[in-house]
Amino acid sequence: MKNNLNYTGQIVALLSFVIGTCLIAFYLYLGENYISLGFAISMVVITIIVNSILFITITIAAIFKRINQNEALKTCGLMLLNIPISILYFYMVIMFPNQNFL
Repeated sequence: MKNNLNYTGQIVALLSFVIGTCLIAFYLYLGENYISLGFAISMVVITIIVNSILFITITIAAIFKRINQNEALKTCGLMLLNIPISILYFYMVIMFPNQNFL
């Protein structure tokens, strides 16, 4: 059975990726008229807070050997993969402001 903390971290990382990808896809496809940048930014801030708290919790639990360190390393790596993807999405919003690709 998987550790609940690692499993939660993996699910949160996957959900963060899916929500971010949907937001950028809608923004690029429909434009800012349909997807408010304020809504998207607030979602990003909430995601950063949740991911940071979970990342720190998993790291501390792994340091004190409350969970399997290999599993914790994999989960933290999965969570950290969202950072370059987020930077790419931010770059796309900056490079293609108010455009839709219909």
